[in-house]
Amino acid sequence: MSAFVDIMPGQWVLAFNEPYGPHAREMPEHLEMFSKRGGGWESHRVEEIFHVYEVTDVTPKPYHPRTYTIGQSVTHPRDYLRERQYRGNVIAVGTKEKMIALRDRLFAIGDATDDRIEAEMYRRIEKFAGREYAKAEAKIHRLLPHIFRGAA
Repeated sequence: MSAFVDIMPGQWVLAFNEPYGPHAREMPEHLEMFSKRGGGWESHRVEEIFHVYEVTDVTPKPYHPRTYTIGQSVTHPRDYLRERQYRGNVIAVGTKEKMIALRDRLFAIGDATDDRIEAEMYRRIEKFAGREYAKAEAKIHRLLPHIFRGAA
C-alpha cells in the first residue's frame, strides 16, 4: 500500500471519486492509466473521475471534505458527496486553482496522446482505405451490372 498524501484542514485535495480510485493497483500504476484517453473510462468526464475538495478534518484513514457549502468542492453535479472520503484516493494537495489545473492537465495527457495516435493511424491507412473502397465498389458494380451498365 502506498503512503497517504499529507493533508491539513483548509487545504484543497485532488482525489479520485470512489468508484474510479486505485482499488486493485497502487497509486502510481493507476495514475499511469491516464496516458490513455480517460484512464480507461473513455466516455467519462473529468469531473466524474476526479473530485477537488476543501478539507475540514483529517483522521488516520479518512478525511472530511467540505461538501455542504457551495463552491467548496468541484465535482460532477450528480455525484453523491459523502462526509468521509478515503485518503488513499488523494492524488495531490494545494490550492483550489492548482488542483483544478493539475486535474485538467492529467486528464489532457491521454486525450492528446490518443488524438496523435488516431491522426497518424488515419494518415497511414488513407491510401490503403481508398484502394479497398475502390475494390468494394467494383464488386458492387459486377454484382449489379443492370444498374451500373451506363455508370462506367
